[in-house]
Amino acid sequence: MAQAAASICEICTGGPGENYCQQCDQLFCGSCKLSHSRTKISKNHTFLSGSNINKEEKLLCTEHDEFFFFYCNDCDTPVCRICSVDKHSRHLMTDLTKSTTNLRSDLAKDIESKITTSRQNVSKIENETKAYREEVKTVTKTITEEGNYWKKLIDHQVDSFVRLVQDEKQKALQNMSAQSKVYRGIFEICQQWQNTIKEMETVADVVLFRKLKLLKIDVDNKDLKQVPERSSVSYKRL
Repeated sequence: MAQAAASICEICTGGPGENYCQQCDQLFCGSCKLSHSRTKISKNHTFLSGSNINKEEKLLCTEHDEFFFFYCNDCDTPVCRICSVDKHSRHLMTDLTKSTTNLRSDLAKDIESKITTSRQNVSKIENETKAYREEVKTVTKTITEEGNYWKKLIDHQVDSFVRLVQDEKQKALQNMSAQSKVYRGIFEICQQWQNTIKEMETVADVVLFRKLKLLKIDVDNKDLKQVPERSSVSYKRL
């Protein structure tokens, strides 16, 4: 329905014309409407009320220029008095005002039901959203705690392996150092023996022979064992 700008009461011409009398084709303010409804001749008149009523938009039967008073349920259309007898005589008819009231009531109930359902759904979604956030928080905490547990365990295991390797390294280096010291000592003794032999070059053979025999005993007693295989270290990736 089109809006009418600043409609005024056609009776007192002072108040807002927010009530349209369908029988009188006039706009009434609230006070004039009350007086009109109390008058015996117009007490059964019907009104359309609202701030956006447009008087020019009257809904009349195009065939008889009559107001609609009934609603034909079979044809799903409003009808005037003449049409109700002429074209819709055997149809299921109801009072238009009553049908409108019932429709308004049913529609209001449907809307209210949808509002209630929507509110319940919103509340359900909000509760489920909160529950989901808590679940995510709990799972995240569990994953973090388990990750920290395994990290700590791995770090401990790594430290143990590293200490083991370092201990073995210390033992192996000490052993190799001791072996090196032994052979360095033998090397020095051999050098001394070489010098002794050089110094005996001028000695008579008979004397030299006896001294060389004694030296040979010392040389033979100095047993050079084969250097043992060094320790090895390795790590196989998992």
